[in-house]
Amino acid sequence: MPTLLIEIGVEELPASMVESAAEQLMEGVCQAVRDAGLGDATQATRYATPRRLIVFVSDVAERQEDRTERKRGPSAAAAYKDGQPTPALQGFARGAGVSTDEVDVEGDYVWATVSTTGRSATDALGEPLAAAVRGISFDKTMRWGAGRTRFSRPIRWIVALLDNEVVPFSIESVSSGKLSRGHRFLSPEEFEVNPSPFLEELRKRFVEPEAQERRKTISEETLRLAPKAVLDDDLLDENANLTEWPMPITGAFRDEFLALPKSVLVTAMAKHERFFPVESDGAVTTQFVSVTNGGEPDTVRAGNEWVLNARLNDALFFYEEDSRKSIEDFWEATERIVFQEKLGTIKQRSERLANLTEQIASGVYGANFIAEDNKEAREAGRLAKADLSTGLVSELPSLQGKVGAEYARKQGLSEEVCRAIELHYSHSDDALANAVMCADQADRLAGYLGIGEAPTGSSDPYALRKAATMLMQVSDISIPSLVRTAADEYEKQGFELQEFHDALQELLYGRFQALYPDIPYDALATAWQDGLAEPTGEFLERARFVANLSSDIDFVRTAKRSGNIVEAAKKKGLKIADDVDSSLHEHDEERALYEAYSEFESAGDLDRFLSNLRKLTPLIDAYFDKVMVMVDDEKLRANRLWLLSKVNDLFQRLGDFSKIVIEED
Repeated sequence: MPTLLIEIGVEELPASMVESAAEQLMEGVCQAVRDAGLGDATQATRYATPRRLIVFVSDVAERQEDRTERKRGPSAAAAYKDGQPTPALQGFARGAGVSTDEVDVEGDYVWATVSTTGRSATDALGEPLAAAVRGISFDKTMRWGAGRTRFSRPIRWIVALLDNEVVPFSIESVSSGKLSRGHRFLSPEEFEVNPSPFLEELRKRFVEPEAQERRKTISEETLRLAPKAVLDDDLLDENANLTEWPMPITGAFRDEFLALPKSVLVTAMAKHERFFPVESDGAVTTQFVSVTNGGEPDTVRAGNEWVLNARLNDALFFYEEDSRKSIEDFWEATERIVFQEKLGTIKQRSERLANLTEQIASGVYGANFIAEDNKEAREAGRLAKADLSTGLVSELPSLQGKVGAEYARKQGLSEEVCRAIELHYSHSDDALANAVMCADQADRLAGYLGIGEAPTGSSDPYALRKAATMLMQVSDISIPSLVRTAADEYEKQGFELQEFHDALQELLYGRFQALYPDIPYDALATAWQDGLAEPTGEFLERARFVANLSSDIDFVRTAKRSGNIVEAAKKKGLKIADDVDSSLHEHDEERALYEAYSEFESAGDLDRFLSNLRKLTPLIDAYFDKVMVMVDDEKLRANRLWLLSKVNDLFQRLGDFSKIVIEED
């Protein structure tokens, strides 16, 4: 059976989008094959470079199968009048491609037998493949020329072949064909594609289509040139997706810049220029390795050195200027930096972070971030954002935290405080840094939600979803409680925030749905009940516990039944007794259930609690078999509803089982 080959040639894609785009294209192409009835598309492979996305699908049928299907038309009564076809029948026949004489009546309706001749694969796949390309989503898109198609970068050529036959379609002014191109600089000429040796033909033209091979080349060649180069995994991946034919080369910056802190040198090289630093005995040397995608090595090296020296020269200027001040000076200067016009300055924020960090590190929220000295916790929170007023951070924003830690060390602050300042922008193994991180993200959530800036759709300009995600990484902290305390800190400073409980719960629920797809939606909803209150780790444990329990249909039905009756009574406004009156128990089953409830042991872990609850369920089932709850006698009914409400409360400790979906029900 034939092989389908798709190649989308583009202007260079951003490195961060290459792999995602290739994966989406493969999924779209495979779906196009399935939707066209040309195979199950299980044998598919993809390749990607910054300049091309490639998908192969094996065993594609050459044509669709012929189909015969029965189409139902209008009712027989509406299809004929006085034995003659009505307009309704005539319209149905035209739509089905048959004459009115070719229809037949079966039951109460008119039916037509419609035969469809299968199309060739090249005819059937064109539009679905175009849709697959257009369906690739990117963080940022653009239009080019006069077209309306949005893509990350302009599309320059399209190869679409079923073996050697072109699958015709167009995207804007670019039509599919057989012509591909080699490396932009080293082999730019067009060449005709044959699917079988296509990958090797690309390699002959200085294009390595496999990202892992490019990564391997970069790693091996870099270490050959500089055995002590620091090979960060993320930087390796980024360089692999910036190049089609990677060629590492060495370079060096001027000795005078070694006066800069190591974090500044590494960030300037790795993050801003995508160069690999070279170290010796833990110290950065003047040497670096860059990865070129073509060009004369000496020319590229000279350009890289000029750019890096210029950046480091600026950094050195700001570093020397900053060195004239203390970390306290920078903290005072944050009074001139606005956090948000409705939420005050960075200095006001730092005072809130100091209070919050101290509380978190004191163990108020149960998190295991206990600091030996609460004074250090307070200091770390207060100074965490001080470097935002430094010249070095204004030049290199990605150094936030690192610069603050460096300047704090120069001032002689404890290493615990310095590490907390440096690491608080992400979750880490440092307890004090995590306390500052929690304070930072809780303050962000309370502030922006409190002024009505909750995320909407794909819009999240203040990174509140990220803030929630970072807090969720801390398993033993109650997020709503912490964010509520953060709001209190705003109010102490005189800021008025609107109520944001529902907005926070909605945000958190969306994060749990996105981050924990292993938990079925109905189990998550069951455990969620009225919202998150407990620490994240406890909630996840309970949600997964409910997910495992949901397959026990009999147990779930019992749990649902008591809750359904109580909720129905509440909706009708029926009275539920404030306490039990055991003298009103008329049935042995009623007395047995009440006695078991009275002796119920709810302490212990979830397994023990469930074990005790299972002992109760036969008594509940027997109760429902023998006892009528919704009787006319108001006192009797209220007494029985009281018992059911108490039983339901036990199930509610696990979750709201009314949200569990039982398919056969």
